[in-house]
Amino acid sequence: MKRLRTTFTAALIAAALLGTSNAFIPTAKASFNDVAGHWAEAAINAAVTNGYVDGYEDGSFKPEQNVSRAEFIKLVVSAVKLSLPEAKDGEDWYTPYVTAAKEKNIYHTEDFTSGDLNTQISRLEMSLISLRATREDMQKEGVLMDNDSVMFNATKTGLIQGLSRGELGPDKPTTRAQSVTIIERILKLNKGETLPVDKTALGNAEIALRGTNFETAYGLRQAVTLPIEHDLNKDIKMKIKEIIFFDSSDKDSPYWDLLANSERQDNLDNSYYFAYKIEFTTESERDYNLRVKDNFQMVGWLSVTSDSSRGVSVIGSNLVGSREGYVIFSLTKNGTEYQRTALRNSAYTINQKDVLLFSNE
Repeated sequence: MKRLRTTFTAALIAAALLGTSNAFIPTAKASFNDVAGHWAEAAINAAVTNGYVDGYEDGSFKPEQNVSRAEFIKLVVSAVKLSLPEAKDGEDWYTPYVTAAKEKNIYHTEDFTSGDLNTQISRLEMSLISLRATREDMQKEGVLMDNDSVMFNATKTGLIQGLSRGELGPDKPTTRAQSVTIIERILKLNKGETLPVDKTALGNAEIALRGTNFETAYGLRQAVTLPIEHDLNKDIKMKIKEIIFFDSSDKDSPYWDLLANSERQDNLDNSYYFAYKIEFTTESERDYNLRVKDNFQMVGWLSVTSDSSRGVSVIGSNLVGSREGYVIFSLTKNGTEYQRTALRNSAYTINQKDVLLFSNE
């Protein structure tokens, strides 16, 4: 049985409600019987003070009630004080707000691919409208942005914070509390203020967009487009789908979960971790493995057993078809200048050819 050995060198990884016309009852109350102690209490009170949202007749705000697309559009239009066309008899309550949003190009008819304006608005849809409300370049005719770029830019500007553990939740609904929080952020950005950024959420958004969080985590730009495919020989192909970076000092990083089923070495607490999501595809029965050298340590391959020689992880044996998992490496922070150079100029070697992944140029 032939064995194909692929060597990764040290340069490898160092590589947002409001309501319908009959839903809300105007009230002078700026506090509500269900808001005290809520995480969005300050934003809710600010929204009432700014005059674009109100509570219910029973004195409640209902912060966890979901918001419709029409309701969110009304919130944004009211908050940024767009001029409204005159309402016409027989039209929906939200029509003047939607018309104003269309005229300003913060809402496009094609934004919602299914459902109607009474459908609950998703976090992705909310993010898109919010971005347009803060960026004049996106209010120009014909300017479009793909979904992953919407989430990335919304998190990068601080409009969107992550849910639990930095989760983006683009398809999840948006509550009244979340909506006013986003609206307050829109107003701050439009005043030229800088918002705090959830770096974990931003990293997740970068991974969804580019396949890696390396710029968010380490400040290096991406030099190649993921995924990357390599023919290791005539019947074995390797595809690198993601490259995830995290620091051992970040104990709350969600990426520690990648190590849950891998061999964990006690001396790696002062390290950078790199997780490569790799897919191997074989067309015939072959053995193949990865070897790590030059100061990197192999931490593990999820769902694949590492052998006893710390430096080699056996990826497959007599396998035909595809197999996928994370190859995880570490690089000590107290390394040599050679290691630091490897981290700054990340690359990997495949079949004796260096491929630059990131660069600080």
